[in-house]
Amino acid sequence: MSPKTLTRILTITLIAMVASIPTAAEPDTDYFNHITLFSEGRITRFTEMPIHVYISPILVESPYLPELRYAMNEWETAAPEIIRFEETDTPEQADIRVSWGHSGLIDIQDTRLGSAELTRLNTEQGFQVEVILMLEGDGTIGKLTQEEMRTVCLHEFGHALGLWGHSPHPADINYPTATAQHPTERDIATLLRLYNTPLDTPQHDIAIKLLKEEIARKPRALRAHYLLGTVYFDKSENGKARLPEEDMAAAIDCFQTCRRLNPHFQPAIEKLVQAYQKTGQVFEAIELLEKRISQKPSSADYNTLGIFYYEQKENERAMRAFENALDIEPHHKAARRNLHQLLREKAFKALADRDFATATAAFEKALRIKPLDAPTYHLMGNGYAQVGEFEKAIGYYLKAREMNPVDTLMQRALAQCYNNYGVALRNRKQWDAAIDAYRNALEVMPTFDMARTNLIDAFWQKGSAYREAGEVEAAIEAYQEVVKLQPNDTQGHSLLGELYLKKGDYAAALAAFQKVYDATPNAEWVRHNLIAAYHHYARSLIQQERYDAAIQHLTAALRIAPKELNLRISLVHAYQGAGDDKRADAELSRVLAQEPHNPQAKAELMNLHIRRGNELMQQRNYATALAEFAAIPKGDRDIHIDNTIAYLYLVQGEFIKALTGFEQVFQRDRLNMPAFWNLLSLESQLVRRSDKSHTDTLVRVRCAVAISLMHRKQLDAAKEKYALALKGKQEHLHALLIETGTALARNDVRNREEILRWIEALKP
Repeated sequence: MSPKTLTRILTITLIAMVASIPTAAEPDTDYFNHITLFSEGRITRFTEMPIHVYISPILVESPYLPELRYAMNEWETAAPEIIRFEETDTPEQADIRVSWGHSGLIDIQDTRLGSAELTRLNTEQGFQVEVILMLEGDGTIGKLTQEEMRTVCLHEFGHALGLWGHSPHPADINYPTATAQHPTERDIATLLRLYNTPLDTPQHDIAIKLLKEEIARKPRALRAHYLLGTVYFDKSENGKARLPEEDMAAAIDCFQTCRRLNPHFQPAIEKLVQAYQKTGQVFEAIELLEKRISQKPSSADYNTLGIFYYEQKENERAMRAFENALDIEPHHKAARRNLHQLLREKAFKALADRDFATATAAFEKALRIKPLDAPTYHLMGNGYAQVGEFEKAIGYYLKAREMNPVDTLMQRALAQCYNNYGVALRNRKQWDAAIDAYRNALEVMPTFDMARTNLIDAFWQKGSAYREAGEVEAAIEAYQEVVKLQPNDTQGHSLLGELYLKKGDYAAALAAFQKVYDATPNAEWVRHNLIAAYHHYARSLIQQERYDAAIQHLTAALRIAPKELNLRISLVHAYQGAGDDKRADAELSRVLAQEPHNPQAKAELMNLHIRRGNELMQQRNYATALAEFAAIPKGDRDIHIDNTIAYLYLVQGEFIKALTGFEQVFQRDRLNMPAFWNLLSLESQLVRRSDKSHTDTLVRVRCAVAISLMHRKQLDAAKEKYALALKGKQEHLHALLIETGTALARNDVRNREEILRWIEALKP
């Protein structure tokens, strides 16, 4: 589609929807009362930001993309606290969709060339705005200027934001024939007032009053009657009217007035059909229309009757009605188009049922009504393509191309069919076949951006499927094709980086993530991925004992993320591996200074003390080893460390500190075997010493040994050890001896009486 044709359609679309309802009584500060005239009397605005906007690929490639984005930026600047747009590549997620397309089977009414429609939804947002560009006409209107297109886009986005009406002031962007390049103060004031008004604020009656005033001034104002009908219709359905039946009756009256003013005015007919359906009067309407035709046949009434039949899914009667309209007026545009579309629908249905005779007959009739430049093969190709028989359709298109190789319309249809075939194959997850189909489409029409987009998507899908299946190499090959087609696609490079990481090719991962980082250095996720690549690469180098290279990569990563503590902890490992304990200590100090309670740093520091302590113990440098273990905070020590510290006190002859340490171990694990053996060693060393200054310590040790033996169920041995403790008794130790004996007596039933006698002897 050329930009010239697109411009003409877009201009017609935006002008065809609107009507001006001026009023002299409204103040100049805003035109708030006018903003629901085109939205059925209901306040219709977005409640969540950002507003997601989808711009079709055709428009993205057109010269008018800057003007569309200019309009969004202008409205954001006008109301920065309220309005925010965000473009999306997914139409289903869009709130505003700007797109184009051919007229289809559903819209068979004689209607305008295009529409920009407000669609109510059963969603939390409530509505969508969709600009639909119908491909009719031959593009005789010239290309719009940049200023004209900016005004058009600003005006339409004003409607989309909720200004579903027109300002009576010519300077405003929402004036019917505006020329402004920026929203005025009135536009902004109206928008701000709108977004500060609750959605359920009653507005139907205000709209009705304004429309009635307009009708009083211009009784034959067709659009005003129609809009008044839509407000009454919505009020009866969604408003808080006390008498909804009367409002529906008023709506019907308005739509009937529209038909009296213009029998061909399709919007009123569509709403009238809905109103009749809501009130159960459809058959009465058909009966009345048939009666009028019997009195005075007219092509317009036959065409309208055909529409009613179509709404009731009586397609054969609808076709007869359209044929009668053409008998009266052979060139009646709407009837010819409607009959042509119904014949095509009949042919398509026959194709779906594999009734090719009926399909061919219907196609022949359609060709007689609306001859095409392309031959029957082309049309049959269209039919098969419509029912999804793409391989057969391609065969017919190829035959048509053989007969007329310069038919550009057929070339476009063939390319589109290849593209759609690719979509079908893609949906069946036949990625390679889909890729071939898209490439065929591009071979036929190299400028077919949709096929190129789909080709990229197929490689994306193929890569994603292989990635989910764990087939890393195949996924990498697919994503490499993506970045060939889109060298600046940061997501493709990012996924390649992730796959290279999974594969263990850290150098390639780092290179991929570096490309993404160079393009978008301020994105947090990009920075995170690059750091992860550095980190993985460095840790693999540490495992290979390539400590200098690991230090180099970790240092580079820290230049990007100096506060990333995990990098510094890995750098500690690298320095330790390289034997540079001084720098390892310095890095740990930096981590703990930044985050004193960092568990990894604390664990690493503890491991560092343990490693050094063990090395010093092997060198029999017990005092320095004790300092290393004692430097570990008490809250971080486990039983083994406590036992080691007590042992180091033991080997240095600090028996009381050793005993205290072993007792602390037993408090946490009363059956701890290393502590038990160390306690026995302590007892042995004390026994060998003749120095009586250790007598008290020996008594305490034997009491501790007795309690430990008791916990091990070695009761006789515990009794014997207790008896030895009693021999060295001192009066100031009686409390300890009584406590120990009491515990033994409580557990040793067989020796209880004897132990109790010993305890009694200790008492004053």
